[in-house]
Amino acid sequence: MFDLLALLSGVLLSGWFRRRYALQLPMGLSHSSQHHYYLLALLLGLAAGSTAFGTLNLYLAGQGGIAKSMLGGVFGAIVAAEVFKHFAGIRQSTGLYFVPGLILLIAVGRVGCFLAGLPDFTYGVATSLPWGVDFGDGIERHPVQLYETFTMLIFLAVLLLSYPRQPVFWQRQGFYVFVLVYAGQRFAWEFLKPYPPVLAGLNLFHWISLALLVYALLMLNRSQADVE
Repeated sequence: MFDLLALLSGVLLSGWFRRRYALQLPMGLSHSSQHHYYLLALLLGLAAGSTAFGTLNLYLAGQGGIAKSMLGGVFGAIVAAEVFKHFAGIRQSTGLYFVPGLILLIAVGRVGCFLAGLPDFTYGVATSLPWGVDFGDGIERHPVQLYETFTMLIFLAVLLLSYPRQPVFWQRQGFYVFVLVYAGQRFAWEFLKPYPPVLAGLNLFHWISLALLVYALLMLNRSQADVE
């Protein structure tokens, strides 16, 4: 239910944001047919990254089955978008078009993860803090799902409040700022999750987050250099 609610809320917010600020197409895309191919590439990248990394994390944790990962989906969508942009000859950022809806999708989706409890495998490690949550195994745990929800909602508020005053900044660099915030907070919360380390004491999602952080910093630097 929360998957559908997250998707619906993200679509509605994106639609409102695009109408409010007359964003007809992602920046850099010149016509609707190119837009359709771009969306297809993003969806394929999102689905592939989400399933591949979510399932791999289960395997590394010694569990079977197929899982989804929002972080993996964002990673896959970015790879797909950058490949598409390379062959289409697009240098500028195209992602702000999706950012408000994507933020809300993540925030609402994490509430669903929280309500799903232990089977969702997104809970935190044990804590003695007063807001620890017992998901049914008698252990008070960090509600890391809600940490992510609150972080993303704060970022969404910053975006919506500052966009009218700084539209050029957000159009040029907003997607990379989103990636920086999203990957940064995910890197931090991963220390509160029981996932097994894969290298240097860091788990799979730590490393994906680091890759996204490097990507965001490089692209922010490049976009700033293009302006100058």
